[in-house]
Amino acid sequence: MNDYRIRGYRPDDQQALLDLWEAALPLDAIDAPTLSRKVLLDPNVDPDWLLVAEDGSGLLGFLLAIIRREPFPGVGLEPEHGWITAFGVRPAARGRGIGTALLDTALGLFAAAGRQTVGIAPYVPNYIVPGVDVAAYADGLAYLLRHGFEVVSRPLSMDANLVTFDFTPYVAQRAELAAVGIDVRALRPDEAPALLTFLTESQPPDWLRAARALLAQPDGREQITVAMEAGAVVGYCQYAGEHFGPFGVRADRQGQGLGTVLLATTLGAMRRRGLHNAWVLWTSDDAAERVYRRFGFGETRRFAVCRRKLS
Repeated sequence: MNDYRIRGYRPDDQQALLDLWEAALPLDAIDAPTLSRKVLLDPNVDPDWLLVAEDGSGLLGFLLAIIRREPFPGVGLEPEHGWITAFGVRPAARGRGIGTALLDTALGLFAAAGRQTVGIAPYVPNYIVPGVDVAAYADGLAYLLRHGFEVVSRPLSMDANLVTFDFTPYVAQRAELAAVGIDVRALRPDEAPALLTFLTESQPPDWLRAARALLAQPDGREQITVAMEAGAVVGYCQYAGEHFGPFGVRADRQGQGLGTVLLATTLGAMRRRGLHNAWVLWTSDDAAERVYRRFGFGETRRFAVCRRKLS
């Protein structure tokens, strides 16, 4: 008989959960404001689906299971999907069946809610990491594969040092674009509506949310670069602190070097702001080779995005 129990999160669990999270997922520890912003205040998170395992000594493991309870722009409620965005067991408590008890409880919740697939962890907007770190959490990935999950993609995160990078070649490219009527520069106050139109019409829904959140900050507009043509935004890039991205170019303006100039202009703005590094949390091998490596980005972590079919 198990000497622990599985239950939903309670408000008085906060510090114990944060301590457990750091012990179980040391590369992905979060603080109280992040827990509040990305988990507890997410309208799709039900505290009863933030599962914890406990015994008389305290919390031993946790699992965050999510389904959409409010529609998200562009995808709606996604009634066939569920997500596990964080999952871990305290190292000293492993081998007692706690992870399996948490997972079985979560899969039961998903099945009862009519879900057909469970993903780890491509949920937007409030994912913690793209998936399972294949090096840091190799045992965890092996565990998931034994329990019916399959790897569907392997994105990577990348970092670059900005201090010594030479941006000179891209100044000429920026001038060439200006000569044909495309101006790459910081967003101006009156251009926010044009940016939001561009994002709504041609970019992923989560990018619109990210841009709105940045624009709501006192200095947010200064962290957005746009490509303007005839009063319309045809490309955009943003950063928040050292976090670079997202950035994209309208389909009919791709292949003209515009993305390269947007990236270089934004990284230059980051360096002028006094930042020494830039990082991208989630990208593909294709984008890494085509875009990021030429700017000095190197692979920092590799993730496995996993999925399990329930029916």
